[in-house]
Amino acid sequence: MATKEFTFDCAHMLSNHEGMCANLHGHTYKLQVTVTRDELKKEGSSQGMVVDFGDLKRIVKELIVDKFDHSFIFWEGGSEAERKIADIVQKNNLKIVKFKDRPTAENMALYIFKVLNEHLKDKNLRVVKVKLYETPTSFAEVYEDVSYF
Repeated sequence: MATKEFTFDCAHMLSNHEGMCANLHGHTYKLQVTVTRDELKKEGSSQGMVVDFGDLKRIVKELIVDKFDHSFIFWEGGSEAERKIADIVQKNNLKIVKFKDRPTAENMALYIFKVLNEHLKDKNLRVVKVKLYETPTSFAEVYEDVSYF
């Protein structure tokens, strides 16, 4: 297995939450992506590797980091306040990510896991773990062998 770490900043709110996270706020997320393959590469410049870390960096940056970094994550099923904020963000051509699920760390980690695995399936690679830190002491994890539905 091989793991690469990333960071990105974004804002969200948890509509209908009973705590402080119902308010618009932001995080510096730390993302750890662990990938594996059935056997190490046997030839080429990446011989002996699960994946070239530069290749993994490019893929995760393109599919995840560039999408979320410095955006407002908008839950399409959120509150009226959340929809109004999203409307203002969109009308001002600011960066927004429409999310079909409530943007909790757990749902974001699951989304990242699915998106990356879909992209990597033709490359003989698979994501076995995504760990998404919302704060330095709070994180959500998604593992390959755990059912989340």
